[in-house]
Amino acid sequence: MTARLISLGEVMLRLSPPRFQRLRTMRSLDVHVAGAQLNVAADFARLGGEAAFVSKLPDSELGWLAVDTCLSYGVDMQHVQRVAGARMGINYLEFSPSPRAPIAIFDRKGSAASTMTAEDFDWRALLTGAQVAHTDGIMPGLSEGCRAAVTAYLTTARALGIKTTFDVNYREHLWTEATARACWETLLPLVDIVVTNRGVSEAVFGFSGSDEDILRAYHGRFGCELVCLTKREMFGLERGAWSSQGLWRGEVFAGRRYEFEIIDRYGTGDAFLAGLLYAYVAQGAHAMEALSFANATCALAHTTEGDVIAFRAEEVLPLLGDQIDLRVKR
Repeated sequence: MTARLISLGEVMLRLSPPRFQRLRTMRSLDVHVAGAQLNVAADFARLGGEAAFVSKLPDSELGWLAVDTCLSYGVDMQHVQRVAGARMGINYLEFSPSPRAPIAIFDRKGSAASTMTAEDFDWRALLTGAQVAHTDGIMPGLSEGCRAAVTAYLTTARALGIKTTFDVNYREHLWTEATARACWETLLPLVDIVVTNRGVSEAVFGFSGSDEDILRAYHGRFGCELVCLTKREMFGLERGAWSSQGLWRGEVFAGRRYEFEIIDRYGTGDAFLAGLLYAYVAQGAHAMEALSFANATCALAHTTEGDVIAFRAEEVLPLLGDQIDLRVKR
């Protein structure tokens, strides 16, 4: 089976000094084309699905860099509009060994994507033929126009019978918790599959109690078909673990927990979501099996540099066995 995923969001440039150098002393930068919503589409394509991206980019060499790179990820970019005189959103990252904390600086105000409005796209035309329509909590925080665009996008997808998905990403540089909650409470009733974590659930929605209590709170308030609660554990900056639980058809399931070495943690939550959608929608897996596949995808994502994964579904499947084989593949 295969499935077509459409993702609505912003392409950004991720700029980092060479490993462990400081931003304040940088003389060169490593460049990655990324962005939370793009990462999901790119990862879904890398796993073996079909993916397209909807956005606006500057009509400049930076815009062409983004388009060409996204095409190399396997993402259809025909629905991306070019905007003269606009700018590209930038994310500066400083990687660090323990005990120095990593640094992330977002410079995205006035980006091309933030100028999006509900009238910019023919939502029905671009969504026709898709099985999944994805976006997240960041996109409506970019501007009022983006919020209206996200609402139109999800509403149209629902009307077409397309599964809608939403990652409850909270970025404090965009808005307050109260403003995010007011927005998300209008959007989540339009969502079939939601991915969240305890921190944002407590801070933004005020949900509390056990993990199961939080899962059921989302379903009870918004009626989502599948609610996923993820948990990241960090053992310093070099090792970590990832696990998740899901509420599906009244039952709570837990995916397999994975520990891993960390090369690059950025974009790994997006890899989880792409793995979940690939297994649950494209492959028709049971929710518990989809969670384990998603966790394994996320674990592998930590072991490669950049926000976008560099492996196929066939390379994830061995991690689902009883023992993980670390012998050299010859």
